[in-house]
Amino acid sequence: MSSVQHEKPTRIGVAVVHGIGDQRRFEHIDGQVREIIGAMRARPGSDVTVVVRSAASGAFRAEQDSWAARASVHVIVRDGPTGKLVHVNFHEVWWADVNEPYSLFKQLRFWCWSLAVWLYPDKPGSLLPTATEVRVPVVRASQVWVRLRLFGVAFVAVIGAASIGMLTFLAERVLDLRAPDLVRVFVNYVAGVKLYNQKRRWGAGFPAKQQDFLDTIDEPPRVSIRRRMIRTIMDMAQGSYDRWYVLAHSLGSVVALNGLMETAYAWPGYLDEEEWRYANYPGRPDLVGPARPNWPSPPPGPTMPRRPVWAGPRDVAYRSQIFRNFHGLLTLGSPLEKFATIWPARVAISREPAFRTGTHWLNIYDPLDPISGRLSAFSGGPSSCCPSVENIGYKAGPLLLLTHLRYLSRPKNGGSLVDGVAEWLISGSRARISSAAGARWFRPGNPSHTTRAAAAWLSWAAVVVVLTGLGALIFPLVWSLVTDVAQKAWLKVVGG
Repeated sequence: MSSVQHEKPTRIGVAVVHGIGDQRRFEHIDGQVREIIGAMRARPGSDVTVVVRSAASGAFRAEQDSWAARASVHVIVRDGPTGKLVHVNFHEVWWADVNEPYSLFKQLRFWCWSLAVWLYPDKPGSLLPTATEVRVPVVRASQVWVRLRLFGVAFVAVIGAASIGMLTFLAERVLDLRAPDLVRVFVNYVAGVKLYNQKRRWGAGFPAKQQDFLDTIDEPPRVSIRRRMIRTIMDMAQGSYDRWYVLAHSLGSVVALNGLMETAYAWPGYLDEEEWRYANYPGRPDLVGPARPNWPSPPPGPTMPRRPVWAGPRDVAYRSQIFRNFHGLLTLGSPLEKFATIWPARVAISREPAFRTGTHWLNIYDPLDPISGRLSAFSGGPSSCCPSVENIGYKAGPLLLLTHLRYLSRPKNGGSLVDGVAEWLISGSRARISSAAGARWFRPGNPSHTTRAAAAWLSWAAVVVVLTGLGALIFPLVWSLVTDVAQKAWLKVVGG
């Protein structure tokens, strides 16, 4: 029997949270983990084995194998620099299906909302009983400035939809081609902000009917999204991991923060009875159960999500136990500061101590990515309630907005963010995710940051000019085509 079989590996868990988009199940984790595995293999002397966990069953006459929903990708690393044997298990928080199905009514609502998003009512607080257990982020930036920037993004999204969007709309349905990344990032970001602030989910048709998921009837769509995050957090807590992390991209950082900050009393509403009882299984550390005698009395009134029928009146999650091996959150291209400015109640911070000393929150941003930004509204409180944020500038790419999709891309010469992520997961050291880690990195406010910000403003001006010109050329052609088809159809009806 080999010595490797006797060696106890370091077990690492990673929850990967995607942003808004139309990605299919496992599509995001496949793309992100592929880059991380490449960085692990590039470590000198390292040997890496990848195991994709298959589901117990698959679709009849399926064209490909089904992946297991929990810990989908298992990576075994014999690390050259440290000599360690490390097992890394990747879990995906997938929630793209919560987005509303495409319909003409959805497109019209999207255009109207896009132009109005900068004037959308703010959400400074919550009226729920559990609001006493959280605090809203403290924003130092001007709300007017943030709203104007949102208007700029929405304006470009709309004029893009009126030019390139019309062509890609036809191309997607006639030729099965996907829209360019530039258009998709604009539209998906604005649509994601819209979805997270909606009170109800709409189905297809014109006019559309309300189509909430069965487990969130008469509750906002974001409750269903948060449920995916909470359940994955519970999987991580039960995974016997020595360390575990959360990697969240774009709007997924809002999803991740909501899950990490959810109050102990609200947790039963996100799990089913079997999951709850398994988290309190004899012989294992209790992760849930009745509130301790010294805990505050349960808040009166309804919660969101609703308390399940099977839950006891004092049933809570033991958050300090759940997060005892949680070591870090990595947010990439995060819009959290924009949410904190206009809708702070959507990204509230828990007042309940739960996180171990030394838990990192690393926020990676790039001025050429207008969705991203420095996070300052989430500091100032105890780190045991919310880990302190470290803002790190990173040159993710040379082009406006496309940088939003390139944070974990790995160039051939190394020294990139994904190389730092691989180091963080394998050794626990985040030294290579730092403003001083190389030429691609910079500190907020230094000359590199100023240069990137200036390039972003010049790029914005160029994009507006180009899209406006394309709209002036394309819109008359599309309008002529539509009216011509309508006239011919009308003549056939009249002639018939």
